[in-house]
Amino acid sequence: MAQTGLLDQARDWLAVALGGGLGALARWRLSDAVQRRGGPYFPWGTLAVNVVGSFLLGFIMGAAVRGGVFSRWQRLLLATGFAGAFTTFSTFMYESLVLLAREPLYGAASMVASLVLGMLGVYLGIVAAGVVYG
Repeated sequence: MAQTGLLDQARDWLAVALGGGLGALARWRLSDAVQRRGGPYFPWGTLAVNVVGSFLLGFIMGAAVRGGVFSRWQRLLLATGFAGAFTTFSTFMYESLVLLAREPLYGAASMVASLVLGMLGVYLGIVAAGVVYG
């Protein structure tokens, strides 16, 4: 019994790692290709990745929930691994939409908190890097 659990866990890790590696590569290539065409004054590549990733995660989870299309392993590969590495913005959008539908006030609070605290985190990281390496 323990052997089966260990094999299942190894398969899950492999699914996330494989999907994550492919998602990271896809993000890099798409973002770079779009940004080169769009010019340097707006983050077109990041916008494209976030929109495509949000659609992709919505499709995967919609198909899994509504149609029972994907197995657990496939969801780990495609949603957690690929879409997760492609963009965590897609996860943020999916979770926000679900929370907004269930608890609108909590959903809005989560979105605002994520944006404000995320921006604060980036700012503090830049300040800390300046202190350490400045």
